[in-house]
Amino acid sequence: MRIAIVRTPEVPEDCGTGLVAAALAAAGHRIRVVTDLPDDPALVRPDGAGDLRVDTLTPATLTDGLASAWADDPPELVHAVGPAAARAAGTTGLPVVLSYPAGVPARSGADDDPLPVGRARVLAASEDQHTALLRLGVPRAVLRTVPACVDTDVFTPEGPALRRDEHPRIVTLGSLADGAGAAIRALARVPGAELLVGGGATGDDADRARLFAVAESVGVAGRVRFLGPVGAATVPRLLRSADVVVAAPGHDVPVAPALQAMACSRPVVASGVGGLRDAVVDGVTGLHVRPGRVDDLAVAVREILADDGLRTGFGIAGRDRAVSRFDRSRIADALTGVYTELLEGRAATPETAGDADPADLPDAAESEDPVEAGAGAERQEPVGATG
Repeated sequence: MRIAIVRTPEVPEDCGTGLVAAALAAAGHRIRVVTDLPDDPALVRPDGAGDLRVDTLTPATLTDGLASAWADDPPELVHAVGPAAARAAGTTGLPVVLSYPAGVPARSGADDDPLPVGRARVLAASEDQHTALLRLGVPRAVLRTVPACVDTDVFTPEGPALRRDEHPRIVTLGSLADGAGAAIRALARVPGAELLVGGGATGDDADRARLFAVAESVGVAGRVRFLGPVGAATVPRLLRSADVVVAAPGHDVPVAPALQAMACSRPVVASGVGGLRDAVVDGVTGLHVRPGRVDDLAVAVREILADDGLRTGFGIAGRDRAVSRFDRSRIADALTGVYTELLEGRAATPETAGDADPADLPDAAESEDPVEAGAGAERQEPVGATG
């Protein structure tokens, strides 16, 4: 298929658009990405079938109409990521698939906000989001659930890890505005452990300054390290060095760090919200805690750190779940099913809604061995951005 993927700036950087585009290209599709992040390291062209071209999104792209961006090679459909991309895609006359990443409202309240009608599908990334979109008026017949994905060939249990000492290590990754404060406060109740906080901006960062003040106020400033933005090549090494990974936001956020930790066989303590509730299985791949409950978070972290067998078991189950449910090739297959349904004009009925739900993917017991899953991965080369 010829697919255009459009991503606009209101979408979080870690929502996985680049990884999905590369996965679809690896599956044999011709992908044209119009994005505000043309240098996303996940945007790589596979060696083999499929193709991936990247164009830089500019204000003129949306003003003049998306069709002008691909006049030389029109796509068969548009996958719009974010509300602004959805509005622009709606003017092309092409079939449209709409994604609203965690933390990005599907509608701003404006009268001209798009509603999925006609030749369109709307994707939810979790059961919570599925319910929220229904409440916003998205027809059940056009709503499908396709979760986030992870590259289980890059994020593996084996491989180099960042150096560490004998102290238990907790890692949290992502926006510093979401969950890092809870992890820092919980650290005060986990004696002897250290916390590595990845994320934020280079240079002066108001969130980092605020969190350092929190660390000082609870007496753990000497046990917290703020890493700043962590490069893509360093993230697997950071996660492999962790004893436990914490994802403790108070609301739905992108789940990439949790999936990456699971793929690296690391247990995850997660707030039971949004996509995290779907990704992390409580008592199997990690533990759920109520959002904002620092005491609960500390208890869960202490429980995992104190039990080597529990930590190992959660890690093995997490790797298996990442491979069997969230591997990028499986999510590419799920998306291909949605695209095919749309292009073939199949009737979108309530009975067929949710065809791409992760529950329909093979069970872990039916999937290939997680360790063997990385074998034979295609050689990849970076895609140069154009525009």
